[in-house]
Amino acid sequence: MKKLLILTLLTTASLSGFTQSIDLKPENFSFKEGTVEFLNYKGQKSMKVAADAGIVEINNLNFKNGTIEYDVESMPGNFSTSVYFHRKDDKEQEIVYLRITKMGDKLANEAIQYAPYFDGVNMWDMLPHYQAPAEIREDWNHMKMVISGKRMKVYCNGKGVLDIPELEGRNPDGKIAFDGGSYISNIVIKPDVTEGLNPEALPDLTDHRSNFIRDWAITSPMPLTKGQDISTDNLPDGEAFDTSISAERLGLINLTKEYGMSKERRVIWLKAVIESKVAQAVDLDLGFSDELWVFLNNRMVYVDKNLYRQDMRKHPNGRISSENGSVRLKLKSGKNEITMAVANDFYGWGIIARLKTTNNITALEKFIPQMALAIENIEPYLGIYSNAGIPIKISFIEKEGKLTAQATDQEPLDFKYIGKDVFINEKESLQLLFKPEEKKVVLTQAGQETEFMKE
Repeated sequence: MKKLLILTLLTTASLSGFTQSIDLKPENFSFKEGTVEFLNYKGQKSMKVAADAGIVEINNLNFKNGTIEYDVESMPGNFSTSVYFHRKDDKEQEIVYLRITKMGDKLANEAIQYAPYFDGVNMWDMLPHYQAPAEIREDWNHMKMVISGKRMKVYCNGKGVLDIPELEGRNPDGKIAFDGGSYISNIVIKPDVTEGLNPEALPDLTDHRSNFIRDWAITSPMPLTKGQDISTDNLPDGEAFDTSISAERLGLINLTKEYGMSKERRVIWLKAVIESKVAQAVDLDLGFSDELWVFLNNRMVYVDKNLYRQDMRKHPNGRISSENGSVRLKLKSGKNEITMAVANDFYGWGIIARLKTTNNITALEKFIPQMALAIENIEPYLGIYSNAGIPIKISFIEKEGKLTAQATDQEPLDFKYIGKDVFINEKESLQLLFKPEEKKVVLTQAGQETEFMKE
C-alpha cells in the first residue's frame, strides 16, 4: 500500500517539491486521434507530434511555479515548436516557441519568442522585446523554463536566452501543452523549484520617462468595412470618448487585451491633450498595429499602416515599436487635442505614442469631454448675424432643441451648449460666445476671434 501511495503522489504534480518525469504514453496526454505517436527515437523514448496535431496537453497536471524541462527536435519543414503553460484554454494561455526557420542563424532576434494569448490572440507582434536569438540545433534541443510568480527565465541547450521581467498572462496557473511538428522527449516538471528566482516583476525602465502619452480617453470599437478609409468626417463627438485606457510596460496601449479578438476589421478612437507653453513643432514617435490615422486639433496630420500579411511591415519586421513611424506636430500655445484612429488587421492591436522632447510641454493628459447641457432658453441666440468687413452672414436656428448654424454658402453645423452662453463644435474646433445683451456673438477658430452683430 505504501508503494501505491508514492506512485499516486508522483503522478499528480500538484504537490510542492515533487519532481515528475512525464511517462510518454497515450493515457498521459490529450490530443487529436491519429496525430501523436509514442516510439523510440534516437535512443530515447519519445512522443512524435504531427504538424497538424494542434494542442497536445499533459493530463492531470496543474502548474503554477517551478521548472519545466524537455527535449525537442523539429521535423523538416516545420515553422515552430511550442510549449504552453498557465493554460486555461485556447483563448487564455502563455507560450514559448522556437522559430525553426531561424535554425543556423545565431544572430536572428526572432529565434525564440515568449507571448501571452488574450482571447485567442497570440501577442507576438505586440511584444518584440520578448524575443531573442537562440542556437537551434538540427537535433535534440534541451529546453528549460524557470517560472516564479511574475518572472521567467528560459534556457535553450544550456544557455540563457530569455529573461522575462514580467509575465503578461492573466492566469497564475494552468495546464502545460505542446504544439508543432516535432519529437519530444524527457519531459520533467519540478513544481516550486524556482532556483531562487524572485517572483516580483522587474521595474519598467520607461516608467520615469515623462514623454510617453500614457492616458487616453477612448471610444468603443466600431466596425470598419474592408477598404474603408478614415477622414475628418469620421471624427467622433466628445461624448463618444466615454472610457479610459492607460499604457502598460514600455508605453503600450494594448487594445487586444482590452477588447479581445475580432475576425472583422474594427476601428477605435483615442484622444489625449498636449499642453504647450508656446507655439512649437514637436516630433511624436509612433508605434502602431495595424492601421493608424492621427489628427491634431481635428486636422489630419498622419496616416500609415503596419500590415504584416500585405508586406507593409514597419521596422522591426511588422512588430509594434516606437520606431514604426514619426510625425511632426505643430502645436499651438495652450491645449492641443491629439486624436488617433487605430484599426486592426492581424494578430495584436495597439499603439505607442512618445514625444521626442517635453521642452515647453506642461501636460500630457487624458481628454475629458465637455458634456452637453440643456439650453434653458434658446431664443436669445437665434437670428442672423453679420460683420461689415466679412461678406458672409451666419443664421442660427433651433433644430430638435439644439443650436444649428449656417454660414453663407456653407453646410449647416450643430453646436453643443456647455454653459455661460458658450457653444462648441468639436470636429471643426469652433466656439461661439454669445453676448445677448449686446446682440453679438464671438466666433473663435484656430485661436482667432471674430465678432458678428445680430441684425
